[in-house]
Formats: sequence, C-alpha cells, structure tokens
Amino acid sequence: MGRTEKFPVRLISCLLVIFSVLGVWLLWTKQGTNLMARTRVTKKSGSLMSYLKGSDKAHSLELTMPGRHSPSSVKLSSEKMYTTYRITIPDIPASYFADFPVTGNGHDIKNLRYAMKGKDAVLTLTTTKPLFIEKKNDSCHVFFDFRNPKDYFDKIVVIDAAAGGKDSGAVAGGVKEKDLTLSIIKKFKYLTDKKSVKEVKDYGSTLTSMKLDGVGTVGFFYTRLSDKTVTTKDRIEFAKTFDADLLLSVHMNSTASGRESSINGAQVLYRAADRTGESKHFAETIMDELKQHLRCSDRGVIAGDEDYMISTAEMPAAIADIGFITNSTERKKLADEDYQQKAAEALLDAVKEEL
Repeated sequence: MGRTEKFPVRLISCLLVIFSVLGVWLLWTKQGTNLMARTRVTKKSGSLMSYLKGSDKAHSLELTMPGRHSPSSVKLSSEKMYTTYRITIPDIPASYFADFPVTGNGHDIKNLRYAMKGKDAVLTLTTTKPLFIEKKNDSCHVFFDFRNPKDYFDKIVVIDAAAGGKDSGAVAGGVKEKDLTLSIIKKFKYLTDKKSVKEVKDYGSTLTSMKLDGVGTVGFFYTRLSDKTVTTKDRIEFAKTFDADLLLSVHMNSTASGRESSINGAQVLYRAADRTGESKHFAETIMDELKQHLRCSDRGVIAGDEDYMISTAEMPAAIADIGFITNSTERKKLADEDYQQKAAEALLDAVKEEL
C-alpha cells in the first residue's frame, strides 16, 4: 500500500481514537444525562443523591414526567415527623430513572432513594430537619421545595397522647390508658379539623390547624394518632424541634399500687421551674375548663418537675390527668364517648384561652 492509500487509514484511525476518548470523557463528566443514567441506574432500587450534588437548579427536587403521565398523578405523603417523605409515581416503567434522571439543588435533602414497587416508582426522601414540602407542577414537571413549619403558623401547639404501642400505661378493669388518651386526642383533632387552613391540607392526616381571632393561624402537631410506641424523649424532642409555643400531654391517673380505689378527679401538672409563670397559668386554665366541662373533682394544679417531660420542656407545658382509671365509676365515664368529647372540648378551650 502506497503512502497515498495509507493516509486515509491513519486519519480514520486517529479519528476513532479521538471519538473514543471523547466518548469516555462524556460518560465520566456529563452526570445526569440519559446516557449516564443508563450506566448508573441499573437496579430496581438505590440512591439518587449523586444527581443532586452541585446542581444549580432552582428547586430542591425536580421530576420530569413522560408524555402520557400527568404531573398531578404524583403523590406525596409524610412518613415520619416531617423528616421522611414518600413520593409515588404511578404506573411507570422500570427504565424511568434512566430515561428521566432526577434533578434539583438538593438543599436540605439528607438522602434520596428510589425503588420499584410493582408498576409504581417510589422515592423515599429524608430531610436534614423537620420541614414541609411544597409540591408544584407544570405540564411535564413536578417541583418540590421545602419550608419551615413556622412559616405557616403564628403559633404551634404540640398535643401528646400518653402511652401507646408496647406501653399500655395504667390498666384497670380491662381498660388501658393508651386507648383512652388516644380517643380523646382524636376527638380534639376532629374539633380543629373543622377549621383547618388549606395551606396544610396535604398534611391533614398528621396535623391540624385553625384560625383564632387575635392569635392568627395555629398549627396543632400530634406526637401520635395511632397505637404506636413513642418514647418520652421523642415526645419532648418533637416539641423542641418545632419550637412549640405550648405542650399539652393527656394522661389518665392511677393509684400507686394500681388497685381499685375511691380516689377520683382531675389534676394537672406544671413546671414550677418556669419563672415566667406561664406553665402554671396554663395548668390552671386547663383545670378550670375540665371542671366546667366534666363536672369532675378538682385534685389541684401540682408542680410536676420530677416528671421528665415537664422538667425538660422549653415551652409552657402541662400534663392533664383527666381522671382515675382505678376508680370504677370514673373509669366508666372515661370510656364514654360523650365524656371524652367534653374532655377534648375542655382541652381545646384551655389552649385557645392560653394562646
């Protein structure tokens, strides 16, 4: 082969080498492209955090939807105290994360994982702190951004149902404290649901809100709304995390031995170490409302600084013992739906007055 014939061969060889190097460079550097996604998203589950690092996108997280999928079909739910969220994309192929890589600036996102659940794609998103997610969309994208809960409310109140899950609390006559407190709290929640503001409609299953004259919008956060175990430490940390203005914990009382007794009536514990006097005033207000609504005996407002929740609270806090589960007559009242309703109304009136 002469020099003339060899030149085109060498030229083609050089071009092949150049294009090969260029191709490798593109695969290595062009993160987030479909081509790169196909080499990285090879399983039906895994992390997507690498797509969010260093992005200059305006939103925390952005999803691109295929043509036949409506962005409004994407569902968002809060899984754990506003630090874990589940995003569900229904009826999507397993190649979705390769064909349409997620993007976003990743601000306040601690982790982002995906998994295929049947025909649905599910993203589990955890945040660096409790935050609300705002979901918006256009014709082919879904956008997620975070906001501090305090941005929504003028006041925040944490409502706690004592015991739960493995902890039955006080038990007498086959009745468990955990069931009574949860029932009252659910009725409390229903009362505030009636005037829930639209801004938190997506979180209606785990919080409620209402507007109060002279106060503004009040958000009610619940430590539990089901029969689940919640440690005392988690309850107080929950209140601290949301920088609550009030903490109200609902309990049932019992004799020290747990035996049947004629002792009855309501009592409320407060934090005597609160030099502002707000905790005691809150407790007194609760006691007054309970007496008025329930016509129960008044066992007084008592310093409860020996209780962990009371002693560690950083906001006005009170523990309302609605009645004695070890008194057969009062226990029957406590298990009565109408009596529980009156207790819920008393507690809500006390909170409204205190705010």
